[in-house]
Amino acid sequence: MATGFNRCQESSSTVHDLIQKSKLISEGPPARYHLLTTRSNLDEEGLVRKWTFGQRGVNMQNKIVLMVGETGTGKTTLINAVTNYILGVRFTDEVWFEITEEGRDNHMSDWSKCQTTKITVYEVFAQDNPICLTVIDTPGYGDTRGVEYDKQIADNLSKLFRNDTGVKEIDAVCLVVKASENRSTDRQHYIVDALLSLFGKDIENVVMFITHSDGLPPKDALNAIKKAAIPCRKNEENEPEHFLFNNRQTEKRIKKYNRFLQTAWEQTEDSLNDFFASLKEQNRKSLEQTENVLTESKRLEACISNLKDCIKFIECKGEELTQIQKALEINREKIKRNENVTFTVTKYYKEKVPIEDASWENRKVTSCSVCEENCHEQNCYRALNAGWCKVMKKKHCTVCTGKCHYTKHVRENKKYVTKSNKTEVSFDEILHQYKDSNKLKSYGEFDKKAFENVKNKFESNKKQEEEKTSIEKRLKEELIEKEKKKAKLLEEAYTTIMKLSEIVLKPDSAFIVQCLDFLIPRAEEIGREVVAQKLTDLRKIQPESQERVNAVMGYFNKLKNVVTGK
Repeated sequence: MATGFNRCQESSSTVHDLIQKSKLISEGPPARYHLLTTRSNLDEEGLVRKWTFGQRGVNMQNKIVLMVGETGTGKTTLINAVTNYILGVRFTDEVWFEITEEGRDNHMSDWSKCQTTKITVYEVFAQDNPICLTVIDTPGYGDTRGVEYDKQIADNLSKLFRNDTGVKEIDAVCLVVKASENRSTDRQHYIVDALLSLFGKDIENVVMFITHSDGLPPKDALNAIKKAAIPCRKNEENEPEHFLFNNRQTEKRIKKYNRFLQTAWEQTEDSLNDFFASLKEQNRKSLEQTENVLTESKRLEACISNLKDCIKFIECKGEELTQIQKALEINREKIKRNENVTFTVTKYYKEKVPIEDASWENRKVTSCSVCEENCHEQNCYRALNAGWCKVMKKKHCTVCTGKCHYTKHVRENKKYVTKSNKTEVSFDEILHQYKDSNKLKSYGEFDKKAFENVKNKFESNKKQEEEKTSIEKRLKEELIEKEKKKAKLLEEAYTTIMKLSEIVLKPDSAFIVQCLDFLIPRAEEIGREVVAQKLTDLRKIQPESQERVNAVMGYFNKLKNVVTGK
């Protein structure tokens, strides 16, 4: 076997220089080297990082591509293949350079688990190449440890796009798929849906990188792509724009197989020649709209979550007031006789409790101390304080009912939950207990006003029936107020989802459809016919789209059960 020194002598001067800036992994042939890169973090936690090899020249044209794909498609090998292409490595050089470090971290602590959600930006600059490359590598979607990992990937991408030294534009989104894929599984539908839901509708340069190819037309993969209705760029034959790659560049060189291996290497070179040539014809796209999609999606998710909690609490309080109303009606005659009436009421109240049995990314919640609402509960682990939370806009919360200032919010490992208890009370006790303002929170601010009003009347003359029965009228008014509050929250969710559907690349994603299915019946319940109709119109999707949504939700529930242990 040739030594590393002899191989250096036989290599081109360019490759020789690259070897000096690398670390040997294995002798080969081909000899594998790991490029020594300059590394930096774009966020404090190191979840978005940049690795740079070489130095950018003044006249270099930078091409920025985002690679996304399912675990196991060969995306890592493909990133290294593009790196070798930019560096000018030839098959006859009998070397292979790697810029990635996949699989080197085997620890299983909470922190190392989040390694799989890290976004890595690779920058490759070659002295003699006028084109330099920036590759944004996203971890594989559909992680079997649960859907929360995919949400973290989206959060990390958002952070990359927002960072001052991050990425603001993109030349292509490269969706990596295997040539052997002949049908779309539930998992693949889920991955495509999750990936494309990240981008704005102006991202038109989505292309297919088909790996493990034998060089022949990838009919199976193309049929699967068409069936999945992936909104990608089309070629002259009106087929999805695709480029073929064989992932065998690191195969051991044996004489009887060298011709095939060289053909495979040249196939990758030809595909990359075509790919970079196609980028010259396309306009680079800003990621501003994609950044807005990521932000609005997060806000919609938080808004829907808070809306569900608020509706549940409002309905519980309505039930509580209805119980009191019925009790007054049943005991009307006793009240007339000034008898001390007692009855059982289920009281509902909010209580802040410590967060237990939650994954590390869900151990912090941004909540409003004025509205007593959980404004951002899922994946609220990054913000240093409430003011930095993603649901804040222009220093005010976009989620809580009062749209309160961020200073009225706290971020801690506690959240509001609705609790209840059955209590036997007398009519007099209800009136007198509200003398203590500290007890008012068990009913809520709206109850405080209701009972203080009737308390003042009853203290003057408790025997007068019209004063007693006025409680019923006041309770009915409070029930109406509760419905108004529910309607306000619904309108806000409606505004957010309509805005998101206008800018997102995939308006029929499972996430949007799921939100619509929740909002439409609520709009109908409160008589918002116009809102319900517009949401229904947005919900109208093709039958094949509904099949994909069903497949996505099936796999989503499977991933969710992984976390819950069901």
